[in-house]
Amino acid sequence: MKKIYLSVCALAIVFFSACGEKKAEESKYKYETVDGDLLGVKIYTLSNGLKVYISVNKDEPRVFTNIAVRTGSKNDPADCTGLAHYLEHMVFKGTSKFATIDWENEKVLLKQISDLYEKHRNTSDAEEKKKIYGQIDSISGLAAKFAVANEYDKMMSSLGAQATNAYTSTDQTVYVNDVPSNELEKWAMLESERFSELVLRLFHTELEAVYEEFNRGQDNDFRKAYYKASELLFPTHPYGTQTTIGTSDHLKNPSMERIHEYFNTYYVPNNMAIVLSGDIDPDKTVAMLDKYFGKLKAKDIPKKEVPQEQPLTQIQTAEVVGPSAEWINIAYRFDGSNSDDEVYMNLIGNLIYNGQAGLMDLNLIQKQKILRGNAFYNQMKDYGFYYMNAYPKSGQSLEEVKDLVLAEIEKIKKGEFEDWMLQAVVKNLKLEMEKYTESNYMRVSIMTDAFVLENDWKEVVETFNKMGTITKQQIMDFANKKFGDNYVLIYKKSGEDKNAAKVEKPKITPVDINREAQSTFAIKFDSIQSERVAPVFLDFKTAIQTASIGDKVNLQYVKNTTNKTFSLYYVIDRGTVDNRAMEMAVKYLPYLGTSKYSAEDLKKEFYKLGLSFDVYASNDRMYVNLSGLDDSFNEGVKLFEHLLSDCQPNEDALKELIADVLKSRIDNKKNKGAILNGGLMNYAKYGPQNPYTSILSEKDLLNLKSEDLVNQIKSITSFEHLVNYYGSKELAEVNTTLNSEHKLPATLTPLPERKVFAELPMDKPQVYFVDYDMVQNEMIMLSKSGAFNKDLMPVSNVFNQYFGGGLSSIVFQEIRESKALAYAAYSAFSIPNRPDFSNYVYAYIGTQSDKLGEATTAMVDLMNKMPEANKQFEDAKLASLKTIETERIIKESIFWQFDYYKRLGFDYDMRKEQYEAIQKLDMPTMKAFFDTNIKGKPYHYLVVGSKAKTDFNALKKLGEVKELKLNEVFGY
Repeated sequence: MKKIYLSVCALAIVFFSACGEKKAEESKYKYETVDGDLLGVKIYTLSNGLKVYISVNKDEPRVFTNIAVRTGSKNDPADCTGLAHYLEHMVFKGTSKFATIDWENEKVLLKQISDLYEKHRNTSDAEEKKKIYGQIDSISGLAAKFAVANEYDKMMSSLGAQATNAYTSTDQTVYVNDVPSNELEKWAMLESERFSELVLRLFHTELEAVYEEFNRGQDNDFRKAYYKASELLFPTHPYGTQTTIGTSDHLKNPSMERIHEYFNTYYVPNNMAIVLSGDIDPDKTVAMLDKYFGKLKAKDIPKKEVPQEQPLTQIQTAEVVGPSAEWINIAYRFDGSNSDDEVYMNLIGNLIYNGQAGLMDLNLIQKQKILRGNAFYNQMKDYGFYYMNAYPKSGQSLEEVKDLVLAEIEKIKKGEFEDWMLQAVVKNLKLEMEKYTESNYMRVSIMTDAFVLENDWKEVVETFNKMGTITKQQIMDFANKKFGDNYVLIYKKSGEDKNAAKVEKPKITPVDINREAQSTFAIKFDSIQSERVAPVFLDFKTAIQTASIGDKVNLQYVKNTTNKTFSLYYVIDRGTVDNRAMEMAVKYLPYLGTSKYSAEDLKKEFYKLGLSFDVYASNDRMYVNLSGLDDSFNEGVKLFEHLLSDCQPNEDALKELIADVLKSRIDNKKNKGAILNGGLMNYAKYGPQNPYTSILSEKDLLNLKSEDLVNQIKSITSFEHLVNYYGSKELAEVNTTLNSEHKLPATLTPLPERKVFAELPMDKPQVYFVDYDMVQNEMIMLSKSGAFNKDLMPVSNVFNQYFGGGLSSIVFQEIRESKALAYAAYSAFSIPNRPDFSNYVYAYIGTQSDKLGEATTAMVDLMNKMPEANKQFEDAKLASLKTIETERIIKESIFWQFDYYKRLGFDYDMRKEQYEAIQKLDMPTMKAFFDTNIKGKPYHYLVVGSKAKTDFNALKKLGEVKELKLNEVFGY
């Protein structure tokens, strides 16, 4: 589960105005803090060395939690790569106290399995290996009878936890949860037990899931290019010599003993941190954490000596081949965390690319010299790297794209950037982080990075001060020293990857899932009663204040009491389905100037003000958005309205835009996600004529006129629309500004009747297949299930929790835990967002091609016969209730929740009805819902995979197979 992080400097340093250290006198637990820290972070160190980071945020009664272990794939043994990542999976499997109903008998079998894996690992004869694996499979079936699969996830779900997951990267393994604040002690009780001991139960089925994850990586061209760049950047360091997922040979020859050794070495309290943000009392929380985690014993952590890389003295070039569109990557290597490189590259990285007014933004993307591009700086413990990505335009070679990107680096070296950019970058970083303070997830991410990278909180403050004092000359000196012919260049070519590795499936016998079984620990856990949180339901009439703009447009207002940022939206219920030329007009706008400003100058002006703008058109709606610093609100609205009303035609820009749209369409055909979730999904719902294929033809595109598109833009706010403002300014001031600047015609144009595509009846099974060069198959099962009915909302909420969503669901347990048939599998009953749309039933499987038939059969069986597990149902019901109890619709989400209800035809908070209805649900009601809405439905099966590898006999058993060509899927 690889995760790329921005440097902690870019994330955290903007929060502080002064630095210092403070010790708590009133608490027995001393902590470090920094004066002026907007996050109010308190850092504790327990007696066993465990770090605790706490940031209080009272927005909602929930706490986001990370348990971070300062170890990742960098510490994998060279002959056992992928170990840290596989261990991450196994930490969910329980201990000797939970996830087992008979530990004494189970441990004997687990020891036998472990010994067999060592024998398997040390045997080179293929037939002997196969024989040994047969023994492993047999004994694993016996051991599984004592296991309670997913008991950790079930207990966590019963708390009302969300986002339960984990990820591993080069320097860290992090375990994630989002729990109600009133359940924090039960969370600590469970987590402290989980990290006290490692038990490798259900090992071979989970190993199969990791095989699947490896194979999915072979279908990911971005991951392959990233790994190749890392290999060349770090030829001797583990960052480049081994991947987080590991090699196929190592995955096929695991060692349970080595995994235990790794856990015992690195999963120790003095190498871990508990990172929390949310509605908590710091003193009480740290005392509670000490009670549960203080018993963990500290150990000496071995210092792994890693090779020091020699300077790169020449360009390292490689080619990666895969089915997706072509691009280039350029990567430079820098020093590790707490170095000057970290500070400089956060600044330089944003000078080069920031999504608005960086050199790449203005000189390459804005001027339409490349199709698209981006860049980011990634700081790791031992090294960092700057990664640049760019796609070619039609007829443009990858070599030409490379030269254009490198030319922007040269401009940094020569100081060919405007002086105001340095201050503007810092200002916009601060704006970005101001917004991040609203999110517990982002707060926790910032603190986790600081722990993993060993950034002292005071040093973080000083780093920001240092960034603000860096001069243009210092930037140039640094760039000339660090940027030369010392980069890695990856050419991503389109084609068949004949070297794609694949981990073959071993023979696995499905194991029993003890659905109703509980460990003694879990029984005790469930018996502990937490004080429930009272739900809070909104009265939208008081939550949203209103005013009028020009007596024609309704202004909705919600006050931002967290920081000094705002979001302004103009919402027009007129989308691209009604007017396809509008889609092009929206894409055209960023390339247009006015009678006063060029397009580039507008981007600069917005960036200087700490603002950004966007116009987005969906099938049935248009959003015009301005956001940023509230201090710039008045200037920003004036500038934005000036652009909308005074944009000037640019024939050259339109010509390039049309060429880019046509090139993007070609690239889109090489994107499996666009094929499956875009084209195939719409084809299955509506047939060949659908919202996805209803686009301007190439002929229509070439006949577009600049003047017509500009008039389309200028007409946007002449239609009936709504304005939403979320910010710190008072309503009266916002209303005054908008009445002055938001010019309206004498009469607003009524909205046209919405164009609606007729949904297909889906009255018989049908298989749609698209050929795509990939190791795996991805499949979606889709069926209609009646019209919108608000009475189905409560039961579908619990059904999705119980049956198809999350690690403790029926689908996940059956498809992955029991049968090891897929890495990813889920199902859901989907309620529409408009009353004239239908409900749909979805199921997804991502699996190896040779397992497609078996996996599909297993899923179809589940969709026709729902297992009834009463304890699991009650946990799902409780989780749904606790989610509503601790959910707070706040800030600008108030607008969008109200909008969702209004679209369905209601003007009140529907969660109150749902909450009351969920309390009355029972298993017979759930079964009746399943039998009526899920069972026996004829499905449309949407399948993407290699035609040469796909089992068509298995597909023919599902229904008539129709192979679609890409022009049928995309409409061009």
